[in-house]
Amino acid sequence: MNIFQESCCSILGVLLVFFLQGSCTGPDVEVHKAVGDSLDLIANYSKEDLEVQWIYNNEIYIAEYDKNKIKKLKSQFYERLEMNEDNIGITVKDLKLQDSGIFSIVVKKNSIQHPSKLIQLHVHDLIRDVQIESSNSWLPSNNICMFHLWCLASGDPNPSYSWSSDTVKTGPNLNISLRLAESATLNCTANNTVSVKHTTKTVVCRGKNEYSRFCVKMSNS
Repeated sequence: MNIFQESCCSILGVLLVFFLQGSCTGPDVEVHKAVGDSLDLIANYSKEDLEVQWIYNNEIYIAEYDKNKIKKLKSQFYERLEMNEDNIGITVKDLKLQDSGIFSIVVKKNSIQHPSKLIQLHVHDLIRDVQIESSNSWLPSNNICMFHLWCLASGDPNPSYSWSSDTVKTGPNLNISLRLAESATLNCTANNTVSVKHTTKTVVCRGKNEYSRFCVKMSNS
């Protein structure tokens, strides 16, 4: 009875290790692209006795190569596929945000299955513009102006923000205080993996009679 229990545990242990190893398989390559870019998926094998399948998210077959010819298959990529039989590759053109996912290149050569190549694609919106907006108030008890600034980017809804002036700060918001007649020029940068934009703004403390007015100078790039 003990021998049977030990062998069962041993078999279950091996199966568990096998399952965990399989479930932890990650992509071979991670690729970051902007909306509108193209993605090349090349098999990189000699043509002789070669069979290739290109699969999206482990279930959607988008193209196949057999008998020296690449054939497009019906999928959301059909109209955007470009085929290159010289290097046994396909190109997905005009990438969209919803194209993010895992592309598999499955290769069989001389009837022998080779390890699949997995490409993890991340498609990002370009940051198209960035602006600084602000409000300010006069604090008579301290004789200072308080400025509340926030950086707004269009395009990617979740970019990273950083400010630079006397110090560097991250995040979309910035609060600063200035004494009467003091000024500060602030730079906000919005960036993601595929693009970066920045803008500058100068604010001046005008005092209690003009606390709602301030000098603005902006430049975008």
